[in-house]
Amino acid sequence: MKNSKFEFRNSKNLARGARPVWGESIAPHSFRISNFEFRIFPFLLASLLFAVPALLAQNALPLDAAEQAIDARLPEVAIVKLHAFLVSSAALDDTLRERAENDLTRAMLDSGDAAGALAGLEFPQGEVERFWKAEALSALGRWEDAAPLYGEVAADGPASLREAATIGQAEALHALGRGEEAEATLARLEARSSSTLLRLRLAEFCLESRQLERARQLLARSKPAGLFETRWRQYVEGRLYLAQDQAAPALQNFEQILKDPRGLTPALHAGATVALMEARTALNGLEVADNVIEDFIWKYPDSPYLEEMFRRLDAIYAQEENSSETELQHWAAQGPPRRAALALYYDGCSIQRESREEKAIRTFTDFLGRYPRHPLAFEAWMKLGQLYLDTGRPADAISAFEGAMRYSADPSQRARAEIAAGNAHFAKREFLLAAEAFRDAAARCPDLWLQATYDSALAWLHLGNYNRFLEDYNPLSERYPATDQRRDLLLEEGLYQAYSGDPRATATLGSFIHDFPDNRRVSEARLAIAEIVFAGGDIDSASNLLKAAYVSKPSDQSREQADYLAIFIADSGRNRQEEEVLRLGRRFLDAYPDSALRPQVRMKLGQVYFRRDDYANAQTQFETLAAESPSDPLADKALILAGESSVKGMSPGGIDHALALFDRVAKGSGPLGPYARQEQAVIEVYRGLDKEAVIIYDDILRSNPETALRLAALCGKADCLVAAEAGASPAPGPSPAVSSTGNACAAAIALYDQIAADPEATNPWRDQALYKKGRCLNKEGLTDQALAAFYDVLNARAPAARQQPDFFWFDQAGFGAAEILEDRAQWPGAISILEKVAQAGGPRSAEARKRADQLRLEHFVWD
Repeated sequence: MKNSKFEFRNSKNLARGARPVWGESIAPHSFRISNFEFRIFPFLLASLLFAVPALLAQNALPLDAAEQAIDARLPEVAIVKLHAFLVSSAALDDTLRERAENDLTRAMLDSGDAAGALAGLEFPQGEVERFWKAEALSALGRWEDAAPLYGEVAADGPASLREAATIGQAEALHALGRGEEAEATLARLEARSSSTLLRLRLAEFCLESRQLERARQLLARSKPAGLFETRWRQYVEGRLYLAQDQAAPALQNFEQILKDPRGLTPALHAGATVALMEARTALNGLEVADNVIEDFIWKYPDSPYLEEMFRRLDAIYAQEENSSETELQHWAAQGPPRRAALALYYDGCSIQRESREEKAIRTFTDFLGRYPRHPLAFEAWMKLGQLYLDTGRPADAISAFEGAMRYSADPSQRARAEIAAGNAHFAKREFLLAAEAFRDAAARCPDLWLQATYDSALAWLHLGNYNRFLEDYNPLSERYPATDQRRDLLLEEGLYQAYSGDPRATATLGSFIHDFPDNRRVSEARLAIAEIVFAGGDIDSASNLLKAAYVSKPSDQSREQADYLAIFIADSGRNRQEEEVLRLGRRFLDAYPDSALRPQVRMKLGQVYFRRDDYANAQTQFETLAAESPSDPLADKALILAGESSVKGMSPGGIDHALALFDRVAKGSGPLGPYARQEQAVIEVYRGLDKEAVIIYDDILRSNPETALRLAALCGKADCLVAAEAGASPAPGPSPAVSSTGNACAAAIALYDQIAADPEATNPWRDQALYKKGRCLNKEGLTDQALAAFYDVLNARAPAARQQPDFFWFDQAGFGAAEILEDRAQWPGAISILEKVAQAGGPRSAEARKRADQLRLEHFVWD
């Protein structure tokens, strides 16, 4: 975000970019204090331009008084007198009227009302008015408009105006960054002038362009005629010392200037102060240098350059390791208001740099509440919006950026705010609103058209609207064919296609690599293709593409993504390399301490350790993941896996620690809470506390869990009821009159039936429930019902259609049914069941075939 170009403005200060007398500006928007802006006061020209006949002398007396007020630097007094003079003199001579109007323009400029001065010069009639219009435009910082006007007057204007216009033209060119032209313009004038001021200003231009010998020669030819010129020469000499890395003599020059401030203009005073700061920085470091600017702000709160001093102090604080906010807070808490407002704003900037976002938000909010119409209000709203965006509050950011729009002073600022608001909408995935904001910014500000159009194209891309994407891409491609933005859009298109699973992604990314093989982002394209083919199961191609991405000199972000992908490639395919996975994972964690991918890497390491039965290291990775990234979606899963590792590790207190981990997840608000409760139930079953486990399963079922967990809880509860019934001592008294299951077993059977009848139950769940129902019935002596339950498992579908997960319960049911039939000596039925199991081709098919053959032999069953 660019720094503000606003300065506080009141009746005693210059408007932004105003150019008072020789040396009275220190280029408030440049860090180079030598960048003086100056203009010749019209009183130097008055004797040539506005001489009047003696017979008009008496009528000019009020005008003389106004001009005396201007010379005394009381422009407000002059404005009052000039307005009165022009109103009271209806039949005023044209010469006097022109003189009075020009004096009024001059006074308005000196008072800081450049806009008012410009309003009266909308249609300049002569060269003098054209000159004044150029002066007003330059005072408003409208250098592009001022430069040609100065040039016209310098070329064709009266001889008395040409020198001032040439100086103005040089200053306008300099402000526009056209330093060589500015220097050449001033050099042509200096060659035919004896002005010391011209030579000093030209010497400053030469210092900026590092022409130190020429600057020294100009300085040597400068012969100061008065105290001000002497002071300015001392200043330029000090700047030359600094440019030659001679900080000690430079320091002496600036200290001498400031020790006796006589002859100093406000600009030269401020310039010498900043130069003194630079000399002390070179000699003693920033911690000492900031005192120079702080002292100036304390002593001169009414300086026209107070805004510049705050900007420079803020730049120093930004470079210091341990900057203090004490001075800013002192100034913010006391008057005068101008200094207090600046101090509060820059205090917010300092706090923001230290990443104390919430305090920075409060500070900028306080600033906007106390100074809602301050010239820095726009920047404060922008900073507030960025802080909200950085802290994950895009809705608040949008409101702040809308506030910035209300306080924008020109189309460029408005467009900046619109782009920022578009970014906030983009963060909220409100891509249509983002595209509209970017489009408005592009139409409003030509300087920001490229950035806004690029952002708009990205927004349409994320909406999947390729027609609107092309409406932005095509003109951008035509106007800026060689820019990174055009190439980046092609890459972004491919990356978005890859992200959204578009089959065109590989072709788009391949075209980018082919067309721009030397592009700085080609590694991103290769990496994206590697991820695509990896997801498709082509591990070898993914590995080769990853190697090519490394060769392409990836950016830090791309290298991070590549190192991440390398871990998963090493853990995939036929030749899984677990030691390499662990090595790459540990290296990633060491290399990227702030990576957002750390949770996934720790999860992978934990899984590998778990797979290797290294439960202690697995538990460490899982618990570290949860501690480092407690808000990550993987945190609860990691805690559950850490608990399982703790149980399997068989360490003293491992089960209690696991229960504590599961309890953390269960008491949280995440979606894995019921799963953590299930793990607690499993542990209670392991400890033989079946009744406690039933209570937990009931708690899970009341939470309306998803299908898989609901079926697991129903089955687990039923198993616990059966186990609790089997472990209970027989109750005293007569046995039940009816041969049926007990209450617990009956409840369990009802639960098994509920699972088997559930339309969402998969085959494994249904088969498990029917088998367990049959086993329960068999224990209770209800063998016919048990046999029917087992047979339902065997007869549910054709054996050829079965998949591996079903075989366990299928085989269990088959052998259970055969056992009942063997107990009844129903050999043909038992053999039929065993052959059904053998034909299914499951893990126990050979065992079933062998048993069936044995029964045939033993009992002579051949049909």
